[in-house]
Amino acid sequence: MKTTLLLLIPKIISIKNSITLKAFLKRLPFIFIGLIFWAIFFIGTYKVLDFIRGIFYFGEILSKKLLSMTIFTLSIFLVLSNIITALSSFYISKDISFLLSKPVRIKEILRLKTIETIFSSSWMVISFIPPFFIAYGINYGASFLFYLVLILTFIPFILVSGGVGITIAHLLTRIFPVKKTRLAILAIGLITFIFLYIFIRSQWSISPERPERFIHSLLSLKTDYPYLPGFWMTESVAPLLKRQPPNFFYPGLLLSFGAFILIVSGMVGNKLYNINLERIQPSVRYGAKATVEGFYPGRNGAVLWKDVKIFFRDAGQWSQLFIIGALILVYIYNFKTLPLKSIANIFPFIRELMALVNMVTAGLVLSAVSARFLYSSISLEGMSFWIIRTSPVNVKRILLSKFLFGFIPVTVILSTVVFITNMAIGSDNLLMFLSVCTMLILCISISGLGIGMGAVYPKFKYENIASISMSPGGMFFMLIAFAVILLTVSIEAWAFFQYKKAVLSNVPLNLIEKGQLFLAGTAIITLNFFTFYIPMKMGKKRLEEDLNI
Repeated sequence: MKTTLLLLIPKIISIKNSITLKAFLKRLPFIFIGLIFWAIFFIGTYKVLDFIRGIFYFGEILSKKLLSMTIFTLSIFLVLSNIITALSSFYISKDISFLLSKPVRIKEILRLKTIETIFSSSWMVISFIPPFFIAYGINYGASFLFYLVLILTFIPFILVSGGVGITIAHLLTRIFPVKKTRLAILAIGLITFIFLYIFIRSQWSISPERPERFIHSLLSLKTDYPYLPGFWMTESVAPLLKRQPPNFFYPGLLLSFGAFILIVSGMVGNKLYNINLERIQPSVRYGAKATVEGFYPGRNGAVLWKDVKIFFRDAGQWSQLFIIGALILVYIYNFKTLPLKSIANIFPFIRELMALVNMVTAGLVLSAVSARFLYSSISLEGMSFWIIRTSPVNVKRILLSKFLFGFIPVTVILSTVVFITNMAIGSDNLLMFLSVCTMLILCISISGLGIGMGAVYPKFKYENIASISMSPGGMFFMLIAFAVILLTVSIEAWAFFQYKKAVLSNVPLNLIEKGQLFLAGTAIITLNFFTFYIPMKMGKKRLEEDLNI
C-alpha cells in the first residue's frame, strides 16, 4: 500500500500545482457555467418532483420510482464507463510500459490503475448529480441526516460500479484472441444492447386503448431488484426523506459489498493481468492489398483519408459506435412504444411536444458524440501533430478535414434517427420537415463547435482518450452545446406554437406575426452560424499563433 501511495504522489502533486490563483481565474468561466447548469438542473428537478408529488394517490409512489430509476440508470452508466476506462487505463495507457520497467509489483500497479479508473469514470457523475439529490432533500424538507447518509452510501455505490466494471474489463481482455482484442469493446456494446432491449421489452407493455395502463406500466418497471446495489442505496436514503428512522442494514450491505467486489477485481487482476498484457501486444500485419496501400490522396483529402484509416484501424474508436448504436436503437424503440393515442385524449399537443423532446434528446446525443469524436480529433494527433504542420497543408484545411470527417456520419445517423422517431410518433409533414432541418443545422454548428473548441483547448499529452473529452475544455464544450441546442429548440417551439395557434383558430397570420416567425428563423440561423464560425476561427488562430507552429 505504501508503494501505491508513492505512485499516487506525482498525480497528487500535479493536482496540487494546478490549484493556483491563475488557474482558478482561468477556470472561472467553467465554474460559472457549471453553477448555472446546477441551478437549472435543480429547478427542473424540483418542479418535476413537485408536480409528481401532487398526483393524487400515486404521487409518493412515483416519486420513489423516479429516485429508483435515476439511481439504477447511474449504476448502468458507471459500470459501462468503468469498463471502457479500465480497458484504456489498465492496458492502453502510455505509462504502463514505464511502470512495468520499474521494481513495482503487479498488485501495486493494479491498485494505482483501480484508483485512476474509478476516479476518471465517476467524477462527471459526482459533478452533475448533486442538484438532483438536493432537490429531493429540499422538496421533502429532509434533515441533515439524509445528506450524510447519501454521501456515505454513494461512495460505496461508486466503488461497487468500479469493481464490477474493472473485473469485466479484465475478463473481456482475457477471453478474446490477441489479434482481435478490439472485439472486447464490441462485446460490451452487444451485451449492453441485449440487456437493455430485453429489459425494456419485457417491462414496458402498454395498451393504447387503456390510458390507466400507462401509470401501471411505469410502476411495473423493475429498477429496484433487491439484489442490485441501486436498490440498497434507494432503501438507504428514501426513508430519511420522510424523516423516518434510518435502516443501517442497506448502507452496511453497500459498504461490505463494495469492499468485497474491489477484492474480487484485485484477485482477477492478479491472475490475468500479466497474461492479458502478453495477449494484447501489437502484431505486424503483412500482405496489405496494393490497391489500398498504393492509394495516395491529393492535398485536399490527405488529412481526411488519414483520419478515416486510423479510425478503422483503432478498435478503441470505432467499436464505441456499437454502444452508441445500441442506445440509439433502444431510444427509437422507446418512442415507438409510447402510448400516444391514449395520452392524446388528455394532452392534445402530445405529438408536437414529443417531437420537440425528440429534437432536444437527439441534440444531446449529438453533443455527447461530438465530444468524443470531434472535440478530441485534434488532440488525438498527440505529439506527432508537428508532422501534419510541416506538410503542405494549412491549418484551415486541417480543421475543415476534421470537420467533414465527423460531420458527415453524425448528420446521416442523427437525421435518420429523428426522421424514424417522428414517423413513430405520427408527426405531420411540417413538423417532420422542421425537425430534420433543425437537426441538420445543429449538426453543422455543433460539429464546428467541437472541432473549433478542440483546437482552442488541445490536449496533446494524454494517458487515455477518455481524458480528452472529460477535460475542462471538453466540459465547457458540452455546456455550450447544450445551451445552443436548448435555445435553438426553444425558439423553434415558440415559432411553431404561434403558427399552430393561428392554424387551429382559422385566423391568418398578420404582418407582425409573419415578421416574428421570420425573425425566429433568422435568430436560429444566426445563432448556429456564429456557433460554427467563431470557434473555428479561434481554433485556427490558436493552432497558428499560440502554439507557434
